[in-house]
Amino acid sequence: MDTPPLTRKRRRPAFSCSECRSRKVKCDRVKPCCGQCSSLGLSASCTYEENQRVRPSDPASIGAGSPIELASTATHPPKRTRMEGIVSKTRVFGNGHWMNTFSLVKEISNSGLPFIGESYWNFSPVFSDPPSGRLAETIRECKTLARDIKAHRPSRKCLPSGILNSLPERSVIDELVRMYFDTFESCYGIFCHDSFMVEYAASMNSPESTDDPFVLSTLLIATVAGPMCANDDTRRQIAINARGWIDIAQTWLSAPLEKNRLTIQAVQIHCLMLLSRQVNQIGADLVWISAGSLLRMGMQVGLHQDPDLLGEMRFQDRELRRRLWYTILEMNVQAAIDAGMLPMVTEDDYNTKAPGDREPSEGQMHDSGENASNSSTVSFQSLLAKSLPLRFRIAKTINSMREEPTYEQVLDLGNELSSTCSEVARGISQVKLTTSFPGSFCSHLIGRFSLCLHCRYAIRAKINPLYSHAQRVCLDTSLDLVTALDDPLYSQILRQGAGMFRDLITRGAFVIFLELSSNHQTDTSIFAKKRHRARLEPLLQDARRLVQYSRDRVSYGDMNVKTYVCLSMMMAEAEARLHNLAVKEAVETAMQQSLDVCREILQEMASSSGNNPSPEFETAGNDQILTPGFDMNLESDFDGLFDLDLSDFNLPMQWSNSEAPGGVER
Repeated sequence: MDTPPLTRKRRRPAFSCSECRSRKVKCDRVKPCCGQCSSLGLSASCTYEENQRVRPSDPASIGAGSPIELASTATHPPKRTRMEGIVSKTRVFGNGHWMNTFSLVKEISNSGLPFIGESYWNFSPVFSDPPSGRLAETIRECKTLARDIKAHRPSRKCLPSGILNSLPERSVIDELVRMYFDTFESCYGIFCHDSFMVEYAASMNSPESTDDPFVLSTLLIATVAGPMCANDDTRRQIAINARGWIDIAQTWLSAPLEKNRLTIQAVQIHCLMLLSRQVNQIGADLVWISAGSLLRMGMQVGLHQDPDLLGEMRFQDRELRRRLWYTILEMNVQAAIDAGMLPMVTEDDYNTKAPGDREPSEGQMHDSGENASNSSTVSFQSLLAKSLPLRFRIAKTINSMREEPTYEQVLDLGNELSSTCSEVARGISQVKLTTSFPGSFCSHLIGRFSLCLHCRYAIRAKINPLYSHAQRVCLDTSLDLVTALDDPLYSQILRQGAGMFRDLITRGAFVIFLELSSNHQTDTSIFAKKRHRARLEPLLQDARRLVQYSRDRVSYGDMNVKTYVCLSMMMAEAEARLHNLAVKEAVETAMQQSLDVCREILQEMASSSGNNPSPEFETAGNDQILTPGFDMNLESDFDGLFDLDLSDFNLPMQWSNSEAPGGVER
């Protein structure tokens, strides 16, 4: 017998959004985004269908279970080639995911399995009416039981009690939020300013009703902006709580098998957490690993696909998704440089367009995608985005473990990067800013790639003049980075931060001291010596600033005292050579004096850390915020530091920590 054709029952008009229908929840039908989707961060999937009794002629032509794609197909023809794969709730799946199998249901129903096809049509929230009767009651009971089971999981519990009590007073939080948006948000676009401030005002007026993600965002913003606070007591109190707040955010993000954490809010928290870890020297050396998790989270929620391919959404939401994706890319390429690893992403892995150069205010948002040209919030992300493909190539070239880059490769990449740096400098100079922090931060994010790219051959220039161009580039870049210490706010981050904020006392400082060690004739006239000293005086001033900067970092919690000791010894050697003094004695004296300084600083920190009040919330790893751990063996830890003669050495292209000149370690 022939199989009777599969008949479809007629659909009643759908007034709820597709996302609420798929989750079987009540929809308030607010457009363009209903209250349910807005509260869950599902603005991208909140779409409405035309109330027409139509169904797609070929369900295989769209992603199964994908209300976004259905809505865009049924109401508006796509402006661009549609995305391959499907969108389900907050996640994006490629064709390798099992859900795409159901897009073949029509073929299954026509090939001798009609009952499977019929079941699929009945249960699909997109193509059929919701189940009714006993079937519907059984489904509801199953979902209720599943929710009750998940609610008892440890990862579903609320944030630790008393965490809101650990926040500073309202005026302090207001200032920290303002400071954050005036500084880091210019290059790391994590939030929409106006939307955030609306939710922030509501949360401050009613903190008990604030959802957990926004509480975490506020806490992390405080940890990022805290070091720039002018009040010493406030800065100290935030530093005490910072580790605990970061641990709580990490625990919340790392909850096992929690798919409800795959949201835009979770991505924002992850970005803030990585930034805060670098600013507060908490696991900054491992940020590259965490940045990889952030990259995959961003891809899973579809940030690597341009919002124009994901259906209808507000202009504000489209821009936020683009800014978040380029923030993720920026954090990955910066972390790759710090870790000496590959960025793990290429230009072929995404098609998201670069964000605009200004963040439009709430009143300037238009669904048509147009925004007014005037905006109070400046974003340098568009400048940074243009150079991302180039910087990906540079990071891959620098950190390749297969072969050493040739000097020709370095020169070609360096010329491209030089043009980019010039364009960034022009862009920064054309913007009137209330603080110099955004310009300093943007210049640092770009300029450090020049230093990393040319550093190998800059060192070789000591024995081979053919590489003198690399030496000049490194020296100019290092001096540019030193000028960042003139910025009152950014210098605070440089003193306290880790990761990328240590460039000045690693590569930059070494290049400057290398220049100071240049050979000069000792038997020349006294006038020639004076001219030589006059030429070096500006460089000596910068070198002294770097030594003081490294000392300040110890005061701000940097436990690697070797850096300050090494720079002090290099400074002593440079001064001794210029004054024709005994180099070895000067270096030995500088070593002992700098060690005494470090010991005094750490002793004071050790005594004061025991007097700090404990936070009012419990979290692992928060009992010792400033534990020194100062146990130094001079013979092993400083082996070889006395031999700091930079005027005559032949360095290999690759160093181990023990082979690094002066014993300097990252």
